[in-house]
Amino acid sequence: MTHVTVERHDNIATIVLRNPPLNILTCAAMTELTAALRESRTDDRVVVLRGAGKHFCAGADIAEHLPEKGPAMLETLGLLFSTLRDVPAPTVAVVRGACMGAGLELAAACDFIIAAEDARLGVPEITLGVVAPIASVDLPRKIGEARAAEMLFLGKPISGRQAAEWGLAVEVAMDADLDARADILAAKLAAHSGAALRSTKRCIRAAAARPIHADALCAALGVYKDEVLPSADGLEGLKAFMEKRQAVWRDR
Repeated sequence: MTHVTVERHDNIATIVLRNPPLNILTCAAMTELTAALRESRTDDRVVVLRGAGKHFCAGADIAEHLPEKGPAMLETLGLLFSTLRDVPAPTVAVVRGACMGAGLELAAACDFIIAAEDARLGVPEITLGVVAPIASVDLPRKIGEARAAEMLFLGKPISGRQAAEWGLAVEVAMDADLDARADILAAKLAAHSGAALRSTKRCIRAAAARPIHADALCAALGVYKDEVLPSADGLEGLKAFMEKRQAVWRDR
């Protein structure tokens, strides 16, 4: 099964996640997405990420978070995000429906988010007794520590409208208008010099990342691997979700 497709038109590369119905990021899907991002060409002035159907991405595969698969999943996840950050062209996430967990992390790692008003963006990992390692690094920088803490500690999603008000999304639109508005944004970006776009992105990323960013991301992924995967509550939360029952926390 092909989980990712790529189309190119007018110097715009559009990468579409195709893992219906929620476009879950399995390791296989993440590997395909990483390969698609690595194939970004010098004539790609913009890279647009979309989810097929009604949702952008509802997160990573819960079954692959369990201890026997978790380390490999985290390695695949880390490679995906390092590859996304290295894409030389500006990246745009077009968010509708569910944008949760690793899906929110994927969108937030892009240079732009354009969201449907009724989209749901969130990191519900805390409700499963685990953490969202990449969002823990990226969200405070994007929306400030207080709002990032609200999302990360409470696990409650925000709407596309609220994401725009918080500065996470650059634009919000009715779902019916979302694709057209995203196309306009991509076309405006693609009208500029590809060389100038790449240079601007390097400058922005150099300023935003700060010297500690790469170390912070590695540290966050390390916390997940060394503390969360072996924890009793982490395993309980994941299993409770898969078994459709209420988790019983042991606080360890």
